[in-house]
Parts: sequence; structure tokens; C-alpha cells
Amino acid sequence: MRQIKVGVIGFGTVGMGTVKALWNQKEEIEKELGVGIKVIKIVDKEWMMGRHMVVPPDIKSTDPAEVIDNPEIEIVVEAIGGIDPAFDYVSQALARGKTVITPNKELIAKKGRELFQIAAQNETEIFFEGAVGGGIPIIHTLKEQLLGDDIVEVIGIVNGTTNYILSEMSLRKKSFEEALEEAKKRGFAEPVPTNDIEGYDATYKIAILASLCFHGRVDVEEVYRGGITRILLDDIEYARELDYAIKLLAIARRLEEGIELRVEPVLLPFSHPLSSVYGVENAIYVRSRTRDLTFRGPGAGGDATGSAMVGDIIDAIRNIQFGARGRVGCTCMRDLVVVPVENLASQFCVRILALDVPGVLGKIASEFGHSGVSLSAVKQPISTPGKLTNIYFLTHRVQERNVQSAIDTIQKLEVVKDVYAIRVEDGQ
Repeated sequence: MRQIKVGVIGFGTVGMGTVKALWNQKEEIEKELGVGIKVIKIVDKEWMMGRHMVVPPDIKSTDPAEVIDNPEIEIVVEAIGGIDPAFDYVSQALARGKTVITPNKELIAKKGRELFQIAAQNETEIFFEGAVGGGIPIIHTLKEQLLGDDIVEVIGIVNGTTNYILSEMSLRKKSFEEALEEAKKRGFAEPVPTNDIEGYDATYKIAILASLCFHGRVDVEEVYRGGITRILLDDIEYARELDYAIKLLAIARRLEEGIELRVEPVLLPFSHPLSSVYGVENAIYVRSRTRDLTFRGPGAGGDATGSAMVGDIIDAIRNIQFGARGRVGCTCMRDLVVVPVENLASQFCVRILALDVPGVLGKIASEFGHSGVSLSAVKQPISTPGKLTNIYFLTHRVQERNVQSAIDTIQKLEVVKDVYAIRVEDGQ
């Protein structure tokens, strides 16, 4: 029986999850495929930190070259994350004709075009199911099952850290700071969580999803990005009164003038299938001309992502067996035109921290009017005269540039201390 040899670079949470899943299912997978599978080298720089898995000493290494330059290894698992040195390792492996499996969303989002070109030139391929949604099988679905569909939009809760924080704020009335600390204690947030709470992680993922849905190349720098650090409990309570939840969404939508691409917290109607997704769970909603589909499941973690990686390994082995490597290559055939966010039209919820003094509402409403922003509702909670209070304004549908113009002038009013706008999704 032929034996396929695998090398792993990076043995943190995802690397361990992948090897664990592969070893646990090894016998069944080998029977199914009719080949033997053997991990012959695992590379990590931090073996001294200890690992939760027992690894035979003879397959341990700290040198990536022992995987990349080994002619026996046909499949390379890259699980170190980031761009440097991951890009060098992956590109070198592809250049040597090896198949690469990676969950590295930043690498695919920023360097995918180059890597797919290298793979094509060397008649090999790169798989990345674990890059978006962890254990949700969305990449394979978009690249193959939905390739012939006319997709209109894809909307995702694709970051478990931020969804957990917003869930704690919504369900348990915790402040952002309290929810973040709880996420850290439970291992759901990094010690420095900037990549998650400021939306960078979700930005990489929606760039990948948009490329697959709309068969074009996306520059990740063109994705509008906003984080959740300014969300207050008052915002969540007011949203609930309007029958909305606040979620950090990654959105890609086809418009007549191009593609709408953004990551930001929004008011999402309770009627939308993503509004009931809580905790660290992820979900991705895909709408085409003919159907609406929702994919939901664990968005991160070694076991979930490792399972997705093993699925990629199985696909890779099948392609090797039948001489079909590169069967499903890059499906991004053109450059996509991204619509500037200031041109997008939406309804907005604007929170204004202002002094409770006579005429304050009139002054603020006047500035909205001067900028061409029509208001549909105003809420001013009971407050103390002369003290600061949050006032909420709900606009009618209007272009972003008009709202921003209003915010710029309102912030200059002496009675106003802070202004924050949240976009409202219509759920269509």
C-alpha cells in the first residue's frame, strides 16, 4: 500500500488539533483512501514550552527545512500563522511541488494571489478550509458546490472572541471591559486582543469569502473595518427595544456599482438567522438569486479547525492518487471594484453624549438637517438637567457621507462630548 508522508510546521493549538484528528481517524481514513498516511516530521520553535500531546522524539524538529526540503514529504501543513515567515515556508513548499494545507487567513487574504500562481506553476495546490469559520465547511462549499450559483451576498459572524463579548453584554448585562476580561479568563481572547476586537481577523476572512463568492480578487486594504470597543450596554438595550441585536458582522454584497465590503458592529434584526448566534460560535449566511443558506458551528479551536484541516488532507490525497492536483485552483478571475463606504446608503443609529440643557435636541436635529439627514426616531432617557446623557437618533436611509458630515459638525457643538454611529442592517 502506498504511503503518503506529511510534514507539519507549527505545533500550537491548530497544529496539535490537526495531528490529533489525523491520528485518531488514521485507520478509518486509510481504509477509505486505500493509502497509508504517516506524519514523519513536526516542526516547532517552542518545544521547551511543553505540549499536551506526546510526540515521538524522532519526528520532532525545530528546523522547517526538514519538512520543506524532504523529498519524501508530499503534504505540508502550515500552522504558524501570520505572514512572516509563513509566506516563505509555504511558497518554498509549493515551489518544490508539495501540497500545502493551511488555516492561515491573513496569509491567504494578503498573499493568496501569489501563492496560487506558484502552485499553478508547479502543478500543485493549496487548501485552506480552516482559514474561515474553523469547523464550518464553507470554503469547499463556495469553491465547488456553489460555484455555479449567482451569489448576491455573504454575511458572517466569523470571530468568536467578539461574538462572545457581545453575547455577554447582551445576555448578562456586562460592560465591554467586563466581558473582555471574562473572555480572557476563559481562553476566548488573547492577552492582547487587538486583532479580534478591532476587526482585523474578520477583515481577512471576509476578503477570502468575497473572493470566492464573486470570483474576483480583493485587496484586503479596501475592506472597511470597525471594531467593538465603543459599544455600550446602553446601545445594546436600545437596539433590543427596536427588535435588533448588535453583532460584529463581516459583509460582502454585490451592488450595481461594485462590491460592498465591510466589517463593523451593526444593528441586526431579530428576524435575521445570524441574530441568535451567541457565544464563540460562528455562522455564515449566503444569499443567492435562488436560495438562502446558513452555515453554523464552532468557529475556532484546535479540534474544530483540526477537523477541517484533516478534511483538506483527505482531498489532497485523493487528488494525488488520481493525478488531479490543481483540479480546483484559484477561482478569482478578475479584480473586484469595491464601492467606497461613504457611497453606501443605510439607516443609522447615532448615539450622542450631550449636556441636558434647553435646546440641545433642536441644535443637534438642525445639524442633521443641514447635512441632509432625515430622522425617524429620537430617544432621550430620563436625565439630570445640566448633566451628560446619551441621546439616540435613528435616521432614515441615507448615504454614509451625509451622516459623517452631520457627525463632524455635531461634534463641534459645545454641548456635545461624543458621537458614535452604528449602521442598521435591514435584514434583506
